[in-house]
Amino acid sequence: MKALILGDEINQFHWSMLKSVLLVLSMLPISQGILHLWQTTEGSSQIMVGFFAISLMSSLFVLCFWSALKATVLQLGQQVSVFENLLLQIYRYLPMLSLASMISYLAIQF
Repeated sequence: MKALILGDEINQFHWSMLKSVLLVLSMLPISQGILHLWQTTEGSSQIMVGFFAISLMSSLFVLCFWSALKATVLQLGQQVSVFENLLLQIYRYLPMLSLASMISYLAIQF
């Protein structure tokens, strides 16, 4: 059986992809927690919670977009085959696709 051994550069690329996707996935529990907190508060406290939620979620959106964009434009200096290059081109867009789907899901929920 042949073992798949990833080069150091590919391994770092893979971990940056995982970190980016996990950052995008962290938006869901944070948004649900903020929504629950907003629904349990009353009156003028909702204004403060809403302002905090908008600030937190907008900064999280910017961080997620930056992380996904950084992963999309990352260039690898290692020589790879045509098939591996095609696979890496498809794999690069995974964080951006997960970000777009998460934003779409959150927009529908609220």
